Amino acid sequence: MMDEIKKSISAILHERTTSPLFGTLIFSWVIWNWKIVYLTFFVSESKISLTKVEYIVVNYCDFNSLITYPILSSLALLTIVPFFSNGAYWLSINFSNWRLKQKNLVEKKQLLTVEQSIELREQILKQEEKFSNLVQDKNLEIERLKELMEQSESTINSDNENNDKEELIKLSVRFKSNKSELESVKYIISCIQSNYRMKDSNEISKVLSLLESYDLIDKSNSALYKFTDKGKVFLRYINE
Repeated sequence: MMDEIKKSISAILHERTTSPLFGTLIFSWVIWNWKIVYLTFFVSESKISLTKVEYIVVNYCDFNSLITYPILSSLALLTIVPFFSNGAYWLSINFSNWRLKQKNLVEKKQLLTVEQSIELREQILKQEEKFSNLVQDKNLEIERLKELMEQSESTINSDNENNDKEELIKLSVRFKSNKSELESVKYIISCIQSNYRMKDSNEISKVLSLLESYDLIDKSNSALYKFTDKGKVFLRYINE
């Protein structure tokens, strides 16, 4: 129970001493009644004719000094002083800004020394050299990529050509192994080369469809069939 009372009293005293209102009030009271404090702590009762309490009651017990003036002083400190403090802070900030601006103006107008100019030039040259090397590396990388793309395209084209060649050889071998189809193919070839219209028959239609499916002939730009580039290669194999 006693511990709880002590803690409660300690908490109240801590709140009173740390509160701006009570702290200011105590400070004001001590200023207005400093004689009481001095007499209480630093003057011995042997030097006065009465006890300390009686002496204080007789000489310093004034209502204004004890209550009125400390309260008015506390209110003044709590309301007026912050305005002066904020004003001083505002002046300090503005002065710092003004000083910084003046410093920047002076530094802008100030000429570089020879050593500073040489150092700055060396830094610029290093940056330019670094940038140039970077651009060179990127260009080399682009060239390598172009070479790789060309090689890939060449390989793909070569593979396609080989595939087409094998495909055309197989097709020509097929036609050569079938006499009726071979005759139809030769008839179609002669008609195309001579710009003649072909007769209509199932065998010829069948061979025409086959040649179109292999992209060897087309008639997209004319009523007559023509050989494609691939078809011209096929002619060499079929005539061998």
